[in-house]
Amino acid sequence: MPDDSPSPPAPARASLEVAIAVVFDNQQRRLLICKRKPDTVLPGYWEFPGGKCNPGETPAACACREVLEETAITVRPLRALPVIDHDYPHARVRLHPFLCQYVSGELQLLAVADARWIDPVEAVRFRFPEANVALVHAVAAGFDALNRQRGEEKDARTPPLP
Repeated sequence: MPDDSPSPPAPARASLEVAIAVVFDNQQRRLLICKRKPDTVLPGYWEFPGGKCNPGETPAACACREVLEETAITVRPLRALPVIDHDYPHARVRLHPFLCQYVSGELQLLAVADARWIDPVEAVRFRFPEANVALVHAVAAGFDALNRQRGEEKDARTPPLP
């Protein structure tokens, strides 16, 4: 006889607010990318440095903090890019990307498996998480193209930086 009792609700997936820094060294015309460690979610994927926002922390401050913690590099956020919402099997993620400028520091592997400065056009050759695909293609056009998008975004969730 079939069991007609209601099935328990599916466990709620985590909802994560994540800030990411799209870091350019304008003097060298290079872009910073990092490789995720083997013991993390999406191991071995390349990404823009960033991480989860702490309670009360603005996404811009989080992006700067995460770059410093992961790579020992100091950056300055120039402007917010359009917010990206994505559903992964493990979590619903809201990415807050920021166009950032390299300020100082020597690249170190503090919390990443690898990190390197690349020509932005090469970004499409690296394996990034699914949520980043459109951003990677936008970034491949270079700093000037990303910076020109100011005022052209249709996404009202893209706040200006103070």
